[in-house]
Amino acid sequence: MPAAPPVPAPRPAPGPAPPKPASRARDAYFDNAKFFTAVLVVVGHFWSQFGDSRAAHAAYVVLYAFHMPVFVFISGYFARGFMRSTDKFRSVLPTLVVPYVIFILLYRAQLILINGVPFRLSELFRPHFLMWFLVALVFWRLSAPLWGHLRHPVAVSVAFALVGGSWAFTADSTLSRTAGLLPLFVLGLTVDPEHVRRLRGRGARWAGFAVLAAALPVAYVWELGTVVPKIDSGLLYWNQGYDAMGFGTAEGMMWRFVALAFAVLLGAAFLACIPRGRSWYTEMGTRTMYVYLLHGLVMKTFDYTGMLDKPVLHGPLGIVSVTVAAVALGVVLATAPVRRLTRWAVEPDARWLLRPAHGRT
Repeated sequence: MPAAPPVPAPRPAPGPAPPKPASRARDAYFDNAKFFTAVLVVVGHFWSQFGDSRAAHAAYVVLYAFHMPVFVFISGYFARGFMRSTDKFRSVLPTLVVPYVIFILLYRAQLILINGVPFRLSELFRPHFLMWFLVALVFWRLSAPLWGHLRHPVAVSVAFALVGGSWAFTADSTLSRTAGLLPLFVLGLTVDPEHVRRLRGRGARWAGFAVLAAALPVAYVWELGTVVPKIDSGLLYWNQGYDAMGFGTAEGMMWRFVALAFAVLLGAAFLACIPRGRSWYTEMGTRTMYVYLLHGLVMKTFDYTGMLDKPVLHGPLGIVSVTVAAVALGVVLATAPVRRLTRWAVEPDARWLLRPAHGRT
């Protein structure tokens, strides 16, 4: 006897579709932090022209002691996905490698057309000026899965940075920075978010202001070289090995550790001072790569044409004016119109270089 056909299950009564899960809101604090850090990068590059002013150079030393380490720390904090999923590695080529190729060609064209440097094919793709950061970011992100497996990732990265300062590869400034600043990236990658949240308290803010305010006179006294012997400021640029700075291995390791400690101290003080809520600049914090990559073209144009060597710019009023202009440049480069005009270079659509995600095995 044939079996009875199965009875179809009753269809659910029509009704509204279940709501889609809400997308996670962006954290205004970190967008604010990224915006202010990017603006400080612009200011720092313009301040580099004022080495003849002791006060300006002292402020420059304080800035360089923490602003790039904070930039690296935040980059690590938002690279945690690279520890959890290999799919994140698909973003490395279109978001870092392709923009690097575009901008290194633009920076080399500046050198040739404005500064009169002869064209050399061997130097065409060599990192120039601020382009080292994209190369370092590729190495750091590719190394992310390793740090998630270590019991003490920050300690291991510090040991690598200290020992690496004595190796031959530090003759290359990009590799030297990659090794020297690695602990800041790993710290951001692995830090307990609760530790970062503690920096948002009111007490932490006042402590942060106090630390940054105290750092300025300390740097000024250090610049005098009469109370405390001057130490090679190359420690703050991370672009040289110990031999190039005149240190032995043990001495160089000690001073690099001190530089890392100050970077963490001043960086934490700076992050404690960041506003917590949304403001007119918060959205601009999502466009920091535009500020970073584009401002160098403007700054180097002024540098190569001698505009920044004008004596009028090296007096107190001139330094203040250049600082205000640098801040304004950082703000303008983070605006939506600039993003629309330059997205082809900063965020090029290079997905065609990747295989479809579903086609991978």
